Amino acid sequence: MVSSTAHPRIALLLSELRPGGMERVVVHLAKGLAARNIPVLVICLQGEGLLASEFGGTAVRLTALNSYSGKDLGAVWRLRRELNRFKPSVIHLHDYASLPYALAANALAGRRPILFSAHGLLYEGFESLKSRYRFLSRFITAFSAVSDKVAARHRDYLAWPRPIQIIANGVPAVPRDADDRERVRSELGCEPGDFLFLAVGNPRPEKAFEDLIDAVALLPAGRKIRVVVAGTLNESDYCRMLKQRVEERQVGERFRFLGFRQDTAALYAAADAFVLSSRSEGLPMVILEAMMAGLPVVATRVGGIPDAVGEQALLVDAAQPAQLAAAMTRLITEPSLAETLGVAGKAYAEKNFGVERMVDAYIEWYRRVLRGEV
Repeated sequence: MVSSTAHPRIALLLSELRPGGMERVVVHLAKGLAARNIPVLVICLQGEGLLASEFGGTAVRLTALNSYSGKDLGAVWRLRRELNRFKPSVIHLHDYASLPYALAANALAGRRPILFSAHGLLYEGFESLKSRYRFLSRFITAFSAVSDKVAARHRDYLAWPRPIQIIANGVPAVPRDADDRERVRSELGCEPGDFLFLAVGNPRPEKAFEDLIDAVALLPAGRKIRVVVAGTLNESDYCRMLKQRVEERQVGERFRFLGFRQDTAALYAAADAFVLSSRSEGLPMVILEAMMAGLPVVATRVGGIPDAVGEQALLVDAAQPAQLAAAMTRLITEPSLAETLGVAGKAYAEKNFGVERMVDAYIEWYRRVLRGEV
């Protein structure tokens, strides 16, 4: 009989492959496992999502349960069927919404170890569900988190009594192509000498794009500065507020939402610097990607960011647009500082946050779980 410890089979479960940081971690992990000839099945509770195209040409298996309503018993049976077909060694969850379905289906399909990875700080909407998830967490075999602060938040939320494995996010190399830079800057209307800041993220309250808009209004006049956000506005109250904020601050010529973009590598190539205004983060993939691309970074001092970036970025307090604007202005007016941060950040990211290191860490975690050491 082949040992499942030496040759694990991994089922990764999440709601949907949306264009978000956690979802990109799952994509990188799945592709990394498949590249090592480890069978991997990605199961989306809802639809496949926009990032599903990342698996084209790989050995990653992908299925969607198309469950969009609460307490969907049919989804439990569909998940049970997929687990019985694939026969995973472990079931690795990446969000709380999938937890009750995974537990129910697993009880009907052989009771494999269930692992949970925490990616964020539970910014809002979770307090009313605390009792439910504390009960369900009793059936989780092992827990990981992307940073110490994320681990501490989830340990408190779940009253988790056992150790939490820290596995930092990893990102692949992000090449900066000169042709991409010229093409995207032309598309965005940049002229020679314009300074372009890039932010990446879907507009949600924890991303605090209102603080970034306010910061843009404080940037020095007389210099062509552009700030673009790769993220899609929807019809939520928060997004409507952001649109109104742009008008009120009169920054429409400098600030722009680009919508969903699949050419993020080209955006990194086009940008001169990266900016993050969040009020809550775990260990954001976008900062690691920006550093890997050699961009100088301005970010808020939240979550796992300070521990992750060290002195390789300019950090400011959250919800302080004036501080954010001052740090952005330094990068604009001090080119030697921007160059130093970009070079140092790239070297630091390559050493500490390569995707290969992350995949190796998850594989070792799986094997320790299967050996009964966790």
